[in-house]
Amino acid sequence: MLPVNPEAIGVFGLFATVICFGLEQVGVGVKGGKHEEITRSLGFIAILFGGVCQLFTSVWMFLFSVGGDHSSYLGTVFGFFGLFWVLVGLFFLKGGDKKMMAHFFLCGLVLCILFTIRAFQDGLVWPLGIDLLVIDLLLLTLIPAWYTGKPALSKFAGVCNLAIGLISLFLLFPQLI
Repeated sequence: MLPVNPEAIGVFGLFATVICFGLEQVGVGVKGGKHEEITRSLGFIAILFGGVCQLFTSVWMFLFSVGGDHSSYLGTVFGFFGLFWVLVGLFFLKGGDKKMMAHFFLCGLVLCILFTIRAFQDGLVWPLGIDLLVIDLLLLTLIPAWYTGKPALSKFAGVCNLAIGLISLFLLFPQLI
């Protein structure tokens, strides 16, 4: 029996997480909700869908090389973002210093830029490379958003999250067909 490519699970986890975060950031469905409950729900979504799904995909990529020539690269991308979402989820559940998270987003931006460059070098421009470019823009926006707390930056980050989710559908569909 051959191992199955788990990219659909990892991309679905990404899709579900960024859509939920994006809708919250732009203010859809949160009017009248309790801030603590919304925050806790986002924390669980980030850990289970963003974190666990992408970490599972990463481990599968490394163990079984189901991504072909790109298994190590894709395993690293899924692994980083899986851990990224676990950290964000824990922050939403337990709290912490937003400025320190902004510093983490800066570190993540550096790594994501390298992921983006590699995607373009490998000819993985659409949809992966473009998705990574929007993630770069998201991280670039989150740094000042979390440092200053300006609502306009958070709304723009929400738009970036929604765009990432929509582009991710183009990564997801080929895995399902």
